[in-house]
Amino acid sequence: MEQLNAPKKVKILAYFLPQFHAIPENDMWWGEGFTEWTNVKKENRLSENLQPLNDNYYNLLEEETVLWQTKLAKQYGVYGFVYYHYYFCGKKLLEKPAENLLKNKSIKQKFCFCWANHSWNRSWHGSRELLQEQKYGNEAEWSEHFDYLLPFFRDERYIKVNNKPLFVVYDGNFKEKEAIYKLFNKNARKNGFDGVFFTESLYNTEQVKYISNNLEAVTIREPFFSRILYQHNSFIRCINKINRIRNKIRYSLLKIFKFKFLLLKYNGNKMIKRIVRNSRDLCKDMRSKGVKCWLGAFSNWDNTSRHGFRGYKITSISDKNYIWYLTELKKIAEQEDMEYIFFNAWNEWAEGMILEPDTRNGYRFLEGIKKVFGSDNFTEVV
Repeated sequence: MEQLNAPKKVKILAYFLPQFHAIPENDMWWGEGFTEWTNVKKENRLSENLQPLNDNYYNLLEEETVLWQTKLAKQYGVYGFVYYHYYFCGKKLLEKPAENLLKNKSIKQKFCFCWANHSWNRSWHGSRELLQEQKYGNEAEWSEHFDYLLPFFRDERYIKVNNKPLFVVYDGNFKEKEAIYKLFNKNARKNGFDGVFFTESLYNTEQVKYISNNLEAVTIREPFFSRILYQHNSFIRCINKINRIRNKIRYSLLKIFKFKFLLLKYNGNKMIKRIVRNSRDLCKDMRSKGVKCWLGAFSNWDNTSRHGFRGYKITSISDKNYIWYLTELKKIAEQEDMEYIFFNAWNEWAEGMILEPDTRNGYRFLEGIKKVFGSDNFTEVV
């Protein structure tokens, strides 16, 4: 059992997108047979969009895929996966991969959940059309949510901290959260746990204001946190006011002509330096509040496969800088005695955030993790 007060070996947890199988809702909203591969495969003149190595356009409902991912994670030092948990007051979406894993005890994969508690809309096309609204309901419905999660929490592979199932909340800005946390903790104690280990994502500076007083840890969500913090710089704000006008023109030209040079870009090698600096500063700030701060990392970013001309790109990080970046994050984590670094992501293919091997980068993102953290970072479940 992991103990917060004991020296810890820093572990990599990778966010895991379960949208690589068809569901009726996506068929209705995006077309029959839609999966994340649909966005990845379509023509993209704005960027050299990433494709899986050896045409591995897998289906997450197939056992051989899960076995391959588990073996690959273990081989390269990824400790476990953080499955996005889409739960809308009783309505579940993309739940089958995690449910299948729960049933198949022979797959030795460490995992936990990130409750992606946001509404779904047609934002990929620039629309605010609501597809699935997030509602929080009442106490009876919170209990129903906990009861659904309980078999996962009880599973020996589910990641726990101090006998508390680790549960990441994507957006902590909702009024019902304190009551939900209280009920989850109460029900967890009734079932032999010492509560639920809640951590909330910090994906922009505003989220710091909404941190629960009952949290033991927060999780920095990169590269969003550092990119937005960069934009909050006073000089950058002035530039952005000008850019709003330029962007309207740029978006129009991109939409019509697909000129690559008009795509909004950030320098990846500069971004990681900012992330390291922000990580140190935020850890210091959270420490003063008595809250653990788990760091975030990323490998790559290009969401034009999903958002088209409305997307943006963070240019590739060099191998040398990638190793430096991971090494610095590991140092901070060790100094702060934090256990996990949350990597964004294992398989966000349509946003270019991947650890899985691709045709352009091969295995280099995984090899960097192995070099810095070691392949024995993954602990087998006995």
